[in-house]
Amino acid sequence: MRGRPKVNKESDTCYNSKDRHLENRGISLKRLLLRISIFAACTLLAAGAASFFVDREESVRLLYATAGQDEDLSAFDSFEQTLNANLKVEKLDLGGMSPRQLKQYDAVYLDPNVHKAGNRYSDMLKSYVAEGGSLFLENVFAGDFPPDFLGAASVVDVPAVSGKPQFEYPAAESNLEGMQQVFHRFADNYFKRTDMSAMPGFSWGRGIVPSTAETLVSMQGISLYTMNQYGRGSVMLSGTLLPNRYFITGSDLASGQDAGQGFPQLQAQVNAAKKPVPGALYFNREQLPLEPYYNYTFAAANRLFRDEYAAYVSKHRLGYSLKKVLGTYGRPAMAYQNHFEALQAIRDGEGIQWAELLKKYNQIPSFSLVRSSFTWGRWRESLVVHLNMGTNAKPQFAGETPNSFYSSGTRLMADGQAVGLAEYPEYKSLGDAIDQPYRAAPALADLTGDGKPDLIVGSADGKIVAYANLGAQPDAYGSQQLPAGASAPDAFAAPQPLRLASGAALTAPGGFASVAVGDLNGDGRPDLVIGTGDGAVLAALGGQGGFAAPVALTAGGAPLRVQGPAVPALGAVDGDGVPDLAVGGGDGRVTLFRGIAGQPLAFAEGREIAQIGASFAAPSLRDMNSDGKLDLVAGSVEGDLRVFLQTDSGPWQPAGVIEGATTNQIGNKALVGGHNSVPLWYDLNHDGKDDLIVGQLEFGIPSNIDDPQFPYKEQLNAFIQYNKDNHMELYPHVFVHNYTSDEQEKQEIALQRKAFDTLGIPWGTPGTNQHTWRVNNPVAAQTFKNENDAGMWFNFGYRPSNTPNDPRLGTTPEYIWGLPFLLRDNTFKQPMMLYTPAPVLRLDPTYSTVDLYDTYAAFDLPIDYFEHIEYHFPTRVPELLEFVKFLEDIRGKYDYNFMTEPQMARSFLAAFTSQAKVTRSYGAIAWEKLKRLAGRNPARTLHVSAQTGAVPELAGLYKQSLGYVVEPGAAFADRPLSTDADIWTAQGSRLYAGVGEGTAQVRFGAALPDSRGPHIVRANMPVKLQRDANRWTVDLLSPGLQQIKLVSARPIDVQGDGVKVEHNESDQSYTITRYGDVSRIVISLTGAGASP
Repeated sequence: MRGRPKVNKESDTCYNSKDRHLENRGISLKRLLLRISIFAACTLLAAGAASFFVDREESVRLLYATAGQDEDLSAFDSFEQTLNANLKVEKLDLGGMSPRQLKQYDAVYLDPNVHKAGNRYSDMLKSYVAEGGSLFLENVFAGDFPPDFLGAASVVDVPAVSGKPQFEYPAAESNLEGMQQVFHRFADNYFKRTDMSAMPGFSWGRGIVPSTAETLVSMQGISLYTMNQYGRGSVMLSGTLLPNRYFITGSDLASGQDAGQGFPQLQAQVNAAKKPVPGALYFNREQLPLEPYYNYTFAAANRLFRDEYAAYVSKHRLGYSLKKVLGTYGRPAMAYQNHFEALQAIRDGEGIQWAELLKKYNQIPSFSLVRSSFTWGRWRESLVVHLNMGTNAKPQFAGETPNSFYSSGTRLMADGQAVGLAEYPEYKSLGDAIDQPYRAAPALADLTGDGKPDLIVGSADGKIVAYANLGAQPDAYGSQQLPAGASAPDAFAAPQPLRLASGAALTAPGGFASVAVGDLNGDGRPDLVIGTGDGAVLAALGGQGGFAAPVALTAGGAPLRVQGPAVPALGAVDGDGVPDLAVGGGDGRVTLFRGIAGQPLAFAEGREIAQIGASFAAPSLRDMNSDGKLDLVAGSVEGDLRVFLQTDSGPWQPAGVIEGATTNQIGNKALVGGHNSVPLWYDLNHDGKDDLIVGQLEFGIPSNIDDPQFPYKEQLNAFIQYNKDNHMELYPHVFVHNYTSDEQEKQEIALQRKAFDTLGIPWGTPGTNQHTWRVNNPVAAQTFKNENDAGMWFNFGYRPSNTPNDPRLGTTPEYIWGLPFLLRDNTFKQPMMLYTPAPVLRLDPTYSTVDLYDTYAAFDLPIDYFEHIEYHFPTRVPELLEFVKFLEDIRGKYDYNFMTEPQMARSFLAAFTSQAKVTRSYGAIAWEKLKRLAGRNPARTLHVSAQTGAVPELAGLYKQSLGYVVEPGAAFADRPLSTDADIWTAQGSRLYAGVGEGTAQVRFGAALPDSRGPHIVRANMPVKLQRDANRWTVDLLSPGLQQIKLVSARPIDVQGDGVKVEHNESDQSYTITRYGDVSRIVISLTGAGASP
């Protein structure tokens, strides 16, 4: 057809196909992209949905900031052993940190040594705070930052205060009230019992006149403790009373003290005032010089104050604080500490009587058993021998042996018993002064003609007795530890009165007999020279048929007399072969009377050769410097042995005291084992060397519990079996003194374990406490290290090194507060937990300690109540019931958990070595934010679980019994608290919950459904609970006292062996108690609709 263009069909077809291909390809790409977009969206939605349920951990991160290697560990350890359950602490050098790294932390606490860097870090720290960080400044930093940063119009010196300081406590923002309350209670408790004279030279540091800062504590118009909001963060400036650096407060028992705070002034003042107490030189610990010491009260207060700062940060950041409670399932622990040591208490079964008495009050004792039982306040005349481990020219003596206990040397044995004579007529504690000349005065003479010297001893009761020498009998000394390589001394027969030829018993007129032996008349027979209480010196000459009646000796033609009581010693002082007489007097003088040839009963006028510096001088004569002349070794009321070297005229030359290898109870080498020492020299173990026999007055007269001759073996075994039958762990009551050497301590602890093994007492992994409270003074951790090496891992009864007073008195300020802690020492092979007993209960208004127990309860502090129960049954039981009922009232009012001390220690260990993990899901966080944007006040739910991976095996099942206290901050102050935990209670605004091995929910706001209905309030041991409708099965997992308290509006029925149920209608509570082995009880809710 004309005019129509030609069509290339092939070309047209190809074109259309390509176009369609491109078009189809575009559609495919769009579809692919759509599919990818849909997949991505789905993935994002899935991820978002999944993240909705992902948990975010809530914790507080605190940096302990240092400046180089110079650091003080006391504050850092406060945070490492914090009770804040979700606090994470790191220690880093500020010099290596950037501002960005610093921002990772919620709070920074500066080590005091950072102050030495001046203001080097001030700009970085100001920036940190301005951007939202929290900074704690101890008082030393008051001048290192600009006043406006501190919220101060000016920074001023705080003037010194005398007497009792008067503090003011302005109303504080609720998140700060914890710190304010700790300080307030501390000041009230502390200054009720003392004033600033207890800390002379104390530096109050610097305070501020506030501009923007909020004051927590002020004094005399100066703010001492302040919190300033700076930018988006806060800076806390503390005073110097808390945290306190006047004393040692670190858990290493060495750190925390700043000499600039004033302790050297206290030290100088106290030591200048110390004067020796006559009659107590070697046993009165109060005479020891004051050295820096660990102060339990300030250590506990420092830790609680720092804990409350961390709690403030948590409340500010998270809206709440979460703390561990030192006890089971969120309730504080309560226990007894009973040192069992008195012989008469074992004899009378007082331990068993005490335990049975406590069962009436649903309580249980905790016994530590001493290795050497003794009689309180008892002093008795005794004889010891110090075996010469040197030479005659240079005698050497071991001093204390493992079985010396309060004495030294080896006790002489007679008829299977240690030689003992008259008892001191008054009750005197170990450190009390002795002022009467009770002592055993020894002499030796062959009275039987068998060639062996028999023992003659004069006593304060005026009697003179003889002990026949039985020769070497090593078995007689089997219960004593002789010096290494030494042969046993001779043993002796039972005492017999020494009789005159007439048959009458030989006594000293006026009492206080002493005796010396020599041949006065040269007839080859022993004669006796007798000292009397009135100062006269008599002679009883030996004859064929015995001793003649005593006659008075003369001096210068007159009766020989000194100030009584007199103690004689015979020897040829001038070398002329005629016996001379040295006589010690009650006034401390030693007088020498020269013998007159041919006149056995007459002596020349006396010449004073020594004033020994203490009363009741008792001389012996021996060449002490190998010059061929007899010298003087004199005993005295103090118990040491003082040497005076002979001179040709005038007083003899003082040459110090005889020393032993060991260190005595006041830290020197003087050989001393009691009071009123009377020395005598003789080779008693036949090794060719003079041994030193000492008559003395000895404390306690201890008896080893594993000695076959222990006097009350049957009663002791009954006590041990009772503890086993009643599932109570006996543990060692260790005796050392302040200067016992490391080697001696190891030996004593090994002997304690041997005694336990001998008596069938399980050792296991015990705790301990100290007999006489003492630990080593020169090395603060030495005693604990040796105990720890022997398997012991807690010690709740000791007097820290150099501390001036014993624990638990309640009237001295060193122990009115206490908080357990883990000793910081990397050389220990296992944990070592330390604690101190609670103050003794005093109810009289002047010395009342009730306020201290109010504080313990307010801060959930555990109560470990020490009491000696010996000598109370049957007449003094009301004294015991006073504190038994008081503690029962505390348990009832505050829901403490009563348990044994080992159980208490396990609960502490689990708490200190665990943490809590607190989480919320991101979805819940987002949902809460949306509700807040909508103007609503939503509930907040936390998930709390215990992290116990680091809990040592020593804690046993107690790692399953952890509990916490939740306290709302200002953000949730008006919100009710609830939990789905099986074990919980509420007190005021606080919620206490036992978490155990699972996870518990805690809600601020509308109550959780599972929080309604019956629940357990407290359980004093690990339990396993199975809830099934109206039936609960409870496994009681620790033996002994087992107690559960629950609340139920419905009646309950309890099935179990030996169960006692007490119902309190006023609070709808049921207390279930039993004593026994691990067991199971079944609780049935019997009312309609009672399902929990």
